[in-house]
Amino acid sequence: MSEVISFINEKGGVGKSTSAITIAQILAISGYNVLLIDLDPQMNTTKMFGQTDEVLDINYEHLFCTKQLRKSSVLEFISATDYKNISILSASRELSTLVYTIYDRSKEAGGTNIELYLRHNLSLIKDDFDYIIIDNSPFKSYLTTCAICASDKIVTPICVDNFSYDGLMSLFDTIEDLNSKYSLAIEFAGIFMTRVAGRTTLYKQMFESYENMFGEKFLPVSIRNCIAVSESNTTFEPLLTYDKRCTAAQDYIELVNYLGLMDNKHYRELAKYLKGER
Repeated sequence: MSEVISFINEKGGVGKSTSAITIAQILAISGYNVLLIDLDPQMNTTKMFGQTDEVLDINYEHLFCTKQLRKSSVLEFISATDYKNISILSASRELSTLVYTIYDRSKEAGGTNIELYLRHNLSLIKDDFDYIIIDNSPFKSYLTTCAICASDKIVTPICVDNFSYDGLMSLFDTIEDLNSKYSLAIEFAGIFMTRVAGRTTLYKQMFESYENMFGEKFLPVSIRNCIAVSESNTTFEPLLTYDKRCTAAQDYIELVNYLGLMDNKHYRELAKYLKGER
């Protein structure tokens, strides 16, 4: 039974897609079977794995607005990638209009909880994957609400110079409201800093500030800024494929361990990869 993890921040440019892709790749290299779901119309995650909306013909309405009865009806939305243990449910620019479709269908359905349909549909395939990672749009919408409802855990990357306290408070409130409304147990797993340019005085001050502000919700693992991240995005290669020894890759591995996503057996497989033994 897989665990569903959503990466959400109402601000763009915080490394959300990079975080989702890199953590998915770390888990996949370790031997876990991972499904990546791209719900961002910008399609960064989709493009990383060679998919483009010119070749995609996905009727998202069936996934978000219809309760499917068979696993096969959900699996048909999913494609294999060139990377072992990584499958993808690709995005397209049609996601921009899907938010209005979900809203309209929700109004038409009256008391029916359409926000839970994605959760139901993903439950049909949970036995096929160890982890389902969702990369969400930075824009708050019905699409994001569906993703939150479908998730077991929410993780938020933030930048020192691109931080929204109000946005985070709004996300906490949304999770609490949805848990109460639908009797769910969605967990906010934490906030972590990305694109950290060295352990500067500003970084130390902001780290202490966030730690005091958010307590245990603030994760003590930060992702250092390095040129390999930008270069891997430019060449459309996942980070560990491009440079498995870069500082950001090391930090993401530490984050995966801190979040408790990997056991010792799988970590040994990752260590073999990092040493070049496989």
